[in-house]
Amino acid sequence: MTSYLSKQTVFRERLLNGEELIGMFVKTPNHMMVEVMGNTELDFLVLDQEHSPFDLFALDTCLLAGRSADMPMMVRIQQNTGTGMLYPLDCGATGVIVPHVATPEKAKEIASGGRYRKGNRGFAGTQRAGGYGTREMHEYIDQSDTENVIIAQIEDVEGVKNIEEIVKEPEIDCLFLGRMDLTVGYGAKTQHDDVIRETVEHVCKVARNAGKKLAAYSAPSEKDYLREQGVTVFAVGSEHNLIQKGISGLLSDF
Repeated sequence: MTSYLSKQTVFRERLLNGEELIGMFVKTPNHMMVEVMGNTELDFLVLDQEHSPFDLFALDTCLLAGRSADMPMMVRIQQNTGTGMLYPLDCGATGVIVPHVATPEKAKEIASGGRYRKGNRGFAGTQRAGGYGTREMHEYIDQSDTENVIIAQIEDVEGVKNIEEIVKEPEIDCLFLGRMDLTVGYGAKTQHDDVIRETVEHVCKVARNAGKKLAAYSAPSEKDYLREQGVTVFAVGSEHNLIQKGISGLLSDF
């Protein structure tokens, strides 16, 4: 009997096969929010540790809630290091989104930190992902290396300059387009300025040629453009967006 949930088990396979996947960010560090969002037809959730107040205990309970709802759970980690990846994966995250991957060295570090046999991920079988010591070591290692997703966020001018080298890292599964940070980095006014569109199209072309999957934060109005660039993994907002729109809609209807 396995402790792994079916949707989590096939999530990386679906991503690598190029299926269109739609998910949302979670900004509220509370397990109940994850339970509510997990009882939907979304393909995944992202706990935003980078920009929201997720301490380790909240991260742990939210990942547990996601697993109970059979919802693949990604974590956008706060510290973009191999060590920063370790706790979310040990707690049972399906994968990690690593911010500010701007150099080949950083790409190699996070690729190595997310894999056992092809990397240097520190081993512990006594946490949730390892069944609290009840799983055979080789079985757990094989399943983790097969199922855990590593996504590198490209959001720096330096990362764009180094993109041809970054995509050569075989254990990075997907690139997440950080268009807002790129807008800041290039001194543009909005993410729709020509310089950002040209940059995004360049990164996407390099990624496609290297066989890398692409992810992006997307409004409904942008989905067709991003699909044309090869994006198959869409983050379509957060619970904060839904709450604000819901309140605005309620007030307008009242």
